Amino acid sequence: MHPTWRLRCPALLLTGALALGLPSPLAARAELPPWAYAEQQRQAPVVVELEVLSAAKVASNWQVHGRVLKVIRQPSTGRLHSNQRVILRYPLPEGRTAGMVGPAPVPLLRRGERVKAWIQPLPGEIGVFAPAAGGRSFGPPMEEVMEPK
Repeated sequence: MHPTWRLRCPALLLTGALALGLPSPLAARAELPPWAYAEQQRQAPVVVELEVLSAAKVASNWQVHGRVLKVIRQPSTGRLHSNQRVILRYPLPEGRTAGMVGPAPVPLLRRGERVKAWIQPLPGEIGVFAPAAGGRSFGPPMEEVMEPK
């Protein structure tokens, strides 16, 4: 076998995989760009600092009981206030096989954590909220990140 064949083999495999529509090993860990999460954070109707009091699996959801430490943003009709107890409910992340791409899963909050949270009320349920910024619903702000022009 000619020595250059060994150098071309990985490139040929990658080209073949792309031609067949198979996921690229180079994109195996891809997710949404930072500006997409920033836009979700900007559009979140409610932003609070939250202390997690408890968290557990309930059916196929992750349910968090928390205490609002500080209300940063809410609609004018909102009624959240410091020390109020709230519930966050969201689906457990689906398992991903190697090579799957897509948005970051929403992290599973744990008892004792204090996080900044971008959330939205669940319709018809008083005091129950869901993450509003996907995998970046909890943690550091990204609201200043803009889509490149």
